Amino acid sequence: MARLFTIISSFAVLLLLLLITEVSLPAAAKDGDDANVNKLCADTPYPDLCASMIMRYDEWKGMDDEKLVGTAALTTATLLLKAAGDACPGVQRERYPDLTKADEVCFETCYKELTNAGEALDKLCTTKEGVDDIGSAQLPEIHGFIKENKGAHAKWNCDRCRPANDKKTPDDVSTKNDAEKAMDVLDVLVNKVTK
Repeated sequence: MARLFTIISSFAVLLLLLLITEVSLPAAAKDGDDANVNKLCADTPYPDLCASMIMRYDEWKGMDDEKLVGTAALTTATLLLKAAGDACPGVQRERYPDLTKADEVCFETCYKELTNAGEALDKLCTTKEGVDDIGSAQLPEIHGFIKENKGAHAKWNCDRCRPANDKKTPDDVSTKNDAEKAMDVLDVLVNKVTK
């Protein structure tokens, strides 16, 4: 009977150790993933935004740096398209009924620029074969996209379309909006992994 008790208690201890080990391994891996994201984002102008851009998708855990940057690119495309929705002249007209025709034309142009950029970036968030797994991205092409837009002095906001007194109201198309910040972050990240 004592031998049976020893075998059962040994088995229970072994089972307990296995459960503890199994529970602690994913946590350790998560801590390592978090550290990798924090290290990747540390040199960006907005490290917290950078981390949230990557960690917004569940699939980010265990990804290499290139895939993490691909995930950030996908988030950036989403933010550009969200800003485009806010730039729509109809939305702006509801917010600011005193918009002039010139302001509306400017917002229409800004809307098209943000939409085109968001759609172009979204298309680059796939492999060349068209596979669109989270994190898959054509990083050299994204690097070229950013470089081309920087060369053209692209703005990721529509402040130029607003009368001076309306520039004080921050929204998704104001200077330093999330899409604009995300483009700044993505620029640093892509440069890191495409060198």
